[in-house]
Amino acid sequence: MKIPFLFTTALAAFVTLLVLDGCQRKISEANLNAVKPDMTTKEVESILGAPTRVESAPELVSQEVKTTPVTRYVYEQNGKKIELLFFGDRLGTGAKNGLPAMTGTLK
Repeated sequence: MKIPFLFTTALAAFVTLLVLDGCQRKISEANLNAVKPDMTTKEVESILGAPTRVESAPELVSQEVKTTPVTRYVYEQNGKKIELLFFGDRLGTGAKNGLPAMTGTLK
C-alpha cells in the first residue's frame, strides 16, 4: 500500500512546524521559576530555549590567581532582558535566598 504524496508532504510540513516552534520558545514566569541553581547549560536551554546571545570570559574567583570560566546567557523578549550566570557549566547561585544567579525581570 502506497502512502499518497500529498499526505506525506503535509506530515513533513507539520513536523517541521513543530520543530521550528520549539526553537522560538517564549520566556514566562513559570519557566523562569523552573530554573534552579546548579543546573547545566543544557538543562536551562531545555526549559528556556536557546539564549539570544552568549558571552564568555574568565573571572577571578579568589585572592589566589585562580579563574573559572564564566558564561552569561542573555535572553531578550519584548524589550525585557534576563541574564543568567554560569560558572563552569553550572548555573550559579545569587546572593539572595539561594535563587539562581539571574538578573532582569519580565514584569
